Amino acid sequence: MDAAHFAIFVSAGSLAIAACAFALQLRRYFDEGVRLSVNIMVGARLVGGLADLNKYLSVTVMNRGSAPTTITHMVLYNYPSRLARHVPNWLYRRIKRFHAQTYVVNTIGSPGPIPYLLEPGRMWNGRATQTSDLDKMIEDGRLYVGIICTHSNKTLFKRVRREWKPPSDAKTV
Repeated sequence: MDAAHFAIFVSAGSLAIAACAFALQLRRYFDEGVRLSVNIMVGARLVGGLADLNKYLSVTVMNRGSAPTTITHMVLYNYPSRLARHVPNWLYRRIKRFHAQTYVVNTIGSPGPIPYLLEPGRMWNGRATQTSDLDKMIEDGRLYVGIICTHSNKTLFKRVRREWKPPSDAKTV
């Protein structure tokens, strides 16, 4: 093997190692930071302690990332149609029929009130009283829960799905 072939062989090996290092850095870039997961429970009731007959819309936010964030708001958006949620901002500002009804939920969360510092590996629970108006919005399928945090300028959306009801011909236990 002469010197030219050896140089090409070493260059190719160096290129492969550099590509692997770049791929690892890219993976770390996407894995690090805040990664929030939102779960929603419709029709939740409180058990024990106080006698409370209200139903609640319960929201659980988990930080599965490696950096802390602060939850500043929990909001509800009722869009006039399912399509209106995906309209671009420039069009959304100009056409009134796409505008959503927005509600800020004044809630005391658990383990602490809003604003709440959500550390990595921790979770926060919030709830809103489920009124008849909220029930209608959920049945229409156009209600979204939004979580606003300090790590991003974007609201984290999650659609509120109807409460599951067993089929009418299902056997009871």
